[in-house]
Amino acid sequence: MLGGGVLDFLSQSGRDYDIHVAAREIQKVSLRANLARYTAANLGHHTRIEVAAVDLMNVEATAAYLAGLQPDIIFNATTLHSWWVITQLPQAAFQRLDQARGGVWAAMHLVLVRRLMQAVRMAGIQAKVVNASYPDVVNAALAAEGSAPMIGIGNIANAVPGIQLAAAHLLGCDVKRIAVRFFAHHYLSYRMPSTGGTDGAPYHLTFYRDGEELPADALDHGEVFTTIAGRFRRVKGLAGQSVTASSATAVLRTLADGIERVVHAPGPLGLVGGYPVRLSPDGASIELPQGLSLQQAVAINRACQKFDGIEDVDSDGTIRFTADSAAIIREEIGFDCPAVRLVDCEETAKELSAKFAAYRHGQLAKSDLTAA
Repeated sequence: MLGGGVLDFLSQSGRDYDIHVAAREIQKVSLRANLARYTAANLGHHTRIEVAAVDLMNVEATAAYLAGLQPDIIFNATTLHSWWVITQLPQAAFQRLDQARGGVWAAMHLVLVRRLMQAVRMAGIQAKVVNASYPDVVNAALAAEGSAPMIGIGNIANAVPGIQLAAAHLLGCDVKRIAVRFFAHHYLSYRMPSTGGTDGAPYHLTFYRDGEELPADALDHGEVFTTIAGRFRRVKGLAGQSVTASSATAVLRTLADGIERVVHAPGPLGLVGGYPVRLSPDGASIELPQGLSLQQAVAINRACQKFDGIEDVDSDGTIRFTADSAAIIREEIGFDCPAVRLVDCEETAKELSAKFAAYRHGQLAKSDLTAA
């Protein structure tokens, strides 16, 4: 879903990229690559796209593939449990399970990218890895093994265009004149555009007009957020996935074109949460506004992650859930797990997958019975 959208954006860019797309099922990935070729051709572009069958669970085979390819950039759009899966449940079940927040699924997001990073090390390549799989938390956990991806995509980046549009509207100026520096975890960037509020989750937000920082009282943040959820409310869910795909494309094109640019992204440099990041040919750095230290920015994200059900990501990579989130998923699907250790993540993911499959089957059966 996400990888295909990114493939479309890249193949339609008019740039001479050499794109290789790998997935477990060669037939499916071939069909999707051909769709990208067709749509790009209609726009006058003929980007080189090669496909390959790769199973990330086979680290040795993945490493051999990467060693032969020698990629400059790797984009990971794999997970064992896509964010939208629980939205396919009957509404009442979805609402109950959604109260556990996104963090409780961390093991499912961790497994494949961890295997990928093991393959990258085994291949001995220096590719820049961009991770789309819950990077606010996963990248920080992998940092404990010295294998954090360079940066993530989506999440905080998805909220920034709305903030810019709302600020420009309230200030009565062209949106091109507005820039922001926004620090927040996945939870806030996911909830605020829909609800118009933060639910008390901490964040930091600085506004700029024509490159000049605006005074703190120039814009009321509450009014900005309600304007996003009102006038600038957008299509959400799978139909709105292009926002995430475009955020990924912005990161990938910046890296591929070797230019300097500030983007918003989660999990840069193995940090928890989301940040403005300056990308350049020399690497990545956190773009801090005046008066905010990196230590303070990280502290904001560590506090904010609790709203996503994450108590902490320990120095050894263990992901600990908040008591409330752990209790909800335990009571709802019978999954009793207060924390995920890196060394146990595959077994944890296997158990969680089985518990959720049984729960989903039961909920859908109830729904069919009720409908009948």
